[in-house]
Amino acid sequence: MLATLSTREFDPDGYVQLRVSFASALGGERTRRVGRVTTLDGGVAINDFGYTDGDRTIDLRWRPTSESQERAVERLLRTYPTLCVALPDGAFLAAPERYTPGADESTLRLLVVS
Repeated sequence: MLATLSTREFDPDGYVQLRVSFASALGGERTRRVGRVTTLDGGVAINDFGYTDGDRTIDLRWRPTSESQERAVERLLRTYPTLCVALPDGAFLAAPERYTPGADESTLRLLVVS
């Protein structure tokens, strides 16, 4: 499965395509912003503020194919506060939180903004 990372503004080196593993968590859990408060009469009040993609976290995992690919991912993480992330289930604006390079598997955690 392909995942594409790119910058929001023009950067000739601001594009990386990764062949992520199926073990990647593509923000699989879907939650609503719901709160429950007990009331003085012994009941409860529910506050439901709906669903938003901004509550999703995307964990990408891939087998490194080249050193230049790993350097490109690290450069995006160091240089840009938000990235465009294209996945099979949509395109998202996300903040890169953590990148862990590895010989057998690299990981990147992205916090979805929108």
